Amino acid sequence: MLTFVKSMLISFINARNGLHLFEYLKKLGCVIEEEAHTVLPDSSEYGLYTCKKDDDIKAVLAMHYIDHHYAALMELRDDASDREVLEALIKAKQKGIWIAPVEPVIYMSKDYEIVKKLSMNYSDEIPPESTKYLEKYFKIQTKWKNFIEDIIISLIKFAENIRNANDFIEI
Repeated sequence: MLTFVKSMLISFINARNGLHLFEYLKKLGCVIEEEAHTVLPDSSEYGLYTCKKDDDIKAVLAMHYIDHHYAALMELRDDASDREVLEALIKAKQKGIWIAPVEPVIYMSKDYEIVKKLSMNYSDEIPPESTKYLEKYFKIQTKWKNFIEDIIISLIKFAENIRNANDFIEI
C-alpha cells in the first residue's frame, strides 16, 4: 500500500563536508541513522540517512560521496592484491575520517524548522584532506557521477506514471 504525504518538501544542500552536516543536525537535536549504504562501481559511495528527533523522522537525506576509503583505494597500485585492498581499507581510518559529497545532498522533510535550518543557515567547507581525491574523482569518466540526480529523475517519472495510470494520488 502506498502512502503519500501532501506537505513533504524535497530540496538539496550544497554540502561539501558530510561529517559537518551530520554534526550540524545533531546540534539541532537529531539522531542520524544510516538506513542504506552501497559502494558504487567507481568506488564512490551512496548513503540514505534518517534524521530523527523524539523518535519521529524529521528528514531523510540521500548523499553521494567519497571518503577516506576512496582515498585508500586511490593510493593503491592498479595491480594490488585482494589482501592489499582489504588492508588499505581497514587502515583507512588511521589517516583520518572524512566524507566529501560529490553531488548536492538531497533531503526530504515535512518539518518546517529542519527545512529552515538546512536551507537558510547551513554552510561548510571542503575537508582539506579530501581536496586531491575530489580532483581525481571529477577527472575520471564514470556514469555514476550523477547518481542522485538520476535517482530523482527516475522517481519523478515513476510518480508521474503512477498518477497518470491510476489517478489515485492527491496533489
